[in-house]
Amino acid sequence: MITPKELLNKTDKAFFKIASLQLKGESVFPWVIPSNKKILGSNFSDWKNDIVPLHQHSKSVNSKSYSVDWKEKTINGSKQSIPAKIYFESFEDFLAFTGRLNDYSKISAAYNSIIAHYPILKNWAAENTRILLQYANAWDDILKVCAYFVSNPPPHPFYIREIPVEVHSKFIESHTGILKIMLDMFLPAEHINTLESDFAGRYFLKKPAIFTQIRILDDDLKPILGYDEISLSMDDASWLKWLPERVFIIENKTCFLTFPKVKNAIAIFGEGFKSNISKQLPWLKQTRLYCWFDLDAAGFEMLNMIRKFYTDARAFLMDNTTYRKFEQYAVVNNSKEKKLPHLSADEQQLYQFLLTNKKRLEQERIVHEYVQNKLNGLV
Repeated sequence: MITPKELLNKTDKAFFKIASLQLKGESVFPWVIPSNKKILGSNFSDWKNDIVPLHQHSKSVNSKSYSVDWKEKTINGSKQSIPAKIYFESFEDFLAFTGRLNDYSKISAAYNSIIAHYPILKNWAAENTRILLQYANAWDDILKVCAYFVSNPPPHPFYIREIPVEVHSKFIESHTGILKIMLDMFLPAEHINTLESDFAGRYFLKKPAIFTQIRILDDDLKPILGYDEISLSMDDASWLKWLPERVFIIENKTCFLTFPKVKNAIAIFGEGFKSNISKQLPWLKQTRLYCWFDLDAAGFEMLNMIRKFYTDARAFLMDNTTYRKFEQYAVVNNSKEKKLPHLSADEQQLYQFLLTNKKRLEQERIVHEYVQNKLNGLV
């Protein structure tokens, strides 16, 4: 026999689905609750323990609750009333029993506010009652932010905290998830940079400058740059008037700092570079570009990404020979497979091997002498 507590758990799980149907005007009431109505035990005391609580919490005792249709059954020679059907006559009864009246009021208020501003979101709002309740206390401010982006085409001359909307300074940053869902649904396609997942980049807001470190690998180039090593924003780096023969993009900071001297070459620290790879450096396409990243799935994903913009980029020390020579230093690494169309056949094979065997060989595990010998062999 189902108990009132079990009945509450069962009905509460259905709350968001039923709330969604109500918003759509698709009432399920009267709603019969599928349940085990079998009486356990063989004496009156057992039946009483099953039946009395179910009766006491029903609509027969409480003005708004579930209803029970009873039927008589002869058990051990005596007639007993047992439940034949348990159901809710109305949505109001359902809300009263589950204690969700206040929650539904918040959902309904959010729904009405959203569709009043953006009728196009009517179906989405009705389908996402859980989200409506989650942000119940924030919808007024969320809609204010949405209104700004609808009324002002990009680019926006503001950092996130500068956007002229009357919300607290950290509101947008703490609600980017729901704001992205909303803005992606109704902003014009040209107002969204779908290649960006970062909120500022996606909606053309100002972003703090990404700096890339450049290190001279040939002392003869120092007079051109003026320094052995500099940090420049990607925008400033694009204006450099020089053309080194070779450029090495290196992921690890230590490997970048200790990379051997190479004639007519420079090194770029990959961490800053990959953060804003879509910002192209025009002079980079006219060099022989080499990429040296960890021998793992992420390393090949980075190589693939760079080749979207610099199709002739070459891999350096990202081959099977290098892996086999230092594989005793490989560690466990779990990654999900991605499509990497810009890898060569050999690179694809090594990428699949690393994924399948869950391996990662960090580039700093490769000894300096080996790096130097490979540099000597570059054409």
